[in-house]
Amino acid sequence: MARNTGNSGTLAGGPLTMRDVARVAGVGVGTVSRVVNNADGVSAKTKEKVKSAIAQLGFNPNPIARSMRSGLTMSFACVVRDFSVPILTSFANAIQNAVDGRGFGLQFVSSYHDVERELDILNRLSNHRADGVVVATASETSPELLAALESFPVPLVLLDRDIPESIDAVKIDHRSGTRSAVNHLIQLGHRRIAIITGPKDIRPVRERIAGYMLAHEKFGVPVDESLIHCGSFGIDFAYSEAMQILASASRPTAVIAGGTAMLSGLLRAARDLGLKIPDDLSVVSGADNELAALHSPAITAVRWQHDQLGAIAGRFLLNRLETPNMERQCMVVPTELISRESCGPAPA
Repeated sequence: MARNTGNSGTLAGGPLTMRDVARVAGVGVGTVSRVVNNADGVSAKTKEKVKSAIAQLGFNPNPIARSMRSGLTMSFACVVRDFSVPILTSFANAIQNAVDGRGFGLQFVSSYHDVERELDILNRLSNHRADGVVVATASETSPELLAALESFPVPLVLLDRDIPESIDAVKIDHRSGTRSAVNHLIQLGHRRIAIITGPKDIRPVRERIAGYMLAHEKFGVPVDESLIHCGSFGIDFAYSEAMQILASASRPTAVIAGGTAMLSGLLRAARDLGLKIPDDLSVVSGADNELAALHSPAITAVRWQHDQLGAIAGRFLLNRLETPNMERQCMVVPTELISRESCGPAPA
């Protein structure tokens, strides 16, 4: 039998929670949350049991009252590099879908890959403005940023980052994707393969370079370090670096654009230099997107499921809120190489 609540809407031992409703109804907390938030997936019989328990206990499911009682804002946040990457919409939708049924809102914030701005954003979010944060950090070597992450007061999920190792993370298998891309190019006869990608102090770049090296090693092809250009994921960086290497006397016969937004910079440089794809230059995008699919010729690309990435991140936040002391959650989303018309035999 439930403990006496009187008229105060509290149990004798403290304020009412969804756990109290779940215990009286004989269901899980998640089921109570779905009923309270009018989400799908609950049978009529179970809904009636939950509503009966709510009435019996005098539980007030009003979101504002629930937030005041629990100390939760009922909001999650996601900190990304910038909003210029259209494919992020499927990632955002997937997180939203994962947390919607539990009554949580979602806010997106851009760090522009700036450590100081990111520190400021995290500080603001930590002051009771979010119950959990998904973050693609600007650096994995900044002592200040790492310290802020390790002491963060609400659940965190790292997006495609390794460090700090104690924090939940969802990652992309860039190593296998890049390795497959270079394997493909070497098998087409290419021996001078350039890669243009972001800064070396974050996981996606380290993993892409590792895959690049492994493919060369597999086929016994020497690596020319001058063909590895790291620095930024920006379009302007991709353009300037591509102009430099493609205008050189010993230009590569293939280039990999190692970042979601970098392909357009590389393609613009090839156009400005009058290079035909794939006759003069083979091109691979390190992340599949609409430009890669619609360009003529269509661009070979490494693909992963952004919606899968978002769904996992949202689920990790909810799990951590429900079970704060659970073991670290970590998952790597697989990649595949989508072969299209932008890769051909190496020109003589």
